[in-house]
Amino acid sequence: MQIGPEMRRRLNEIGIMQGRLSPPVPGRLQAFPWTSWEREFSLARACGFETIEWLFEATDYEQNPIWTETGLERIRSQIAATGIHVRSVCADYFMAHPFFRVSERERMHSVGILNTLIVRAATVGVEILLLPVLEVSEIRTDTEKMQLLDALREPLYLAVARGIRLGLETELPAPEYRDLVERGNHPALGVYYDTGNASARGYDIAADINTLSPFLCGVHIKDRKRDGPSVLLGQGDADFAAFFSAIAEIGYTATLVLETAFGDDYLRVAQTHLMFVRDQLVRCSKAAESTSGVSG
Repeated sequence: MQIGPEMRRRLNEIGIMQGRLSPPVPGRLQAFPWTSWEREFSLARACGFETIEWLFEATDYEQNPIWTETGLERIRSQIAATGIHVRSVCADYFMAHPFFRVSERERMHSVGILNTLIVRAATVGVEILLLPVLEVSEIRTDTEKMQLLDALREPLYLAVARGIRLGLETELPAPEYRDLVERGNHPALGVYYDTGNASARGYDIAADINTLSPFLCGVHIKDRKRDGPSVLLGQGDADFAAFFSAIAEIGYTATLVLETAFGDDYLRVAQTHLMFVRDQLVRCSKAAESTSGVSG
């Protein structure tokens, strides 16, 4: 579908997770593209994306470009050369090093890593830092919720000073998810929602968005079968028609990030997924215009 410049300005930015524009790593659903991360900026531009979500993993984290001064300069250089921004970081590091079910020493080390990551990420224009609290690092008890929020007190203070929001990604039911963020009671704490993970749990993703909307700061676009793995967009159980209508109704205008399944031809699949999302956004934009015209 062809999109004119006026409509494009009204649509959400669409980004893609690092690694989706490089050959997939065997046996890994997600991995930092060590040898091709710079090339992904130009590939993202060629495909039509507007942003890249940075991936910060535990393995070799000290060599991750966002962790070093030289790496930060190279990131800024790619942003300037391509116009592709890095607005968010997916900090998978904290799945391996959570803020609970660990010793106090380990917990404080993770807090220190998060503090440093916030400072470094801010220097390349990052606005959202995603903290995954799911799978092996899922919250199991109310005590763990409080331990998590307690650990985030200092990072949240630092985040608001640096213009960054910390987005929690959980697999909790939406009312419990919202309650967790409300308990945090901080303007820099928000919800980073994943359509695929929620669909795999059997949640109503459109209803979830309405529940979580006051705290929504980021969205991963993904499709999964119920209790199954990631699949290509439109082939799983995510009700995208209802979801995109819901985000249009609540006025969510921030970035949508594709954290999608690969497929055999990763670049072609990325472009196909981009068009899938754009088509949904255009459909909702036109529906809103039609409704406005009728009511006017």
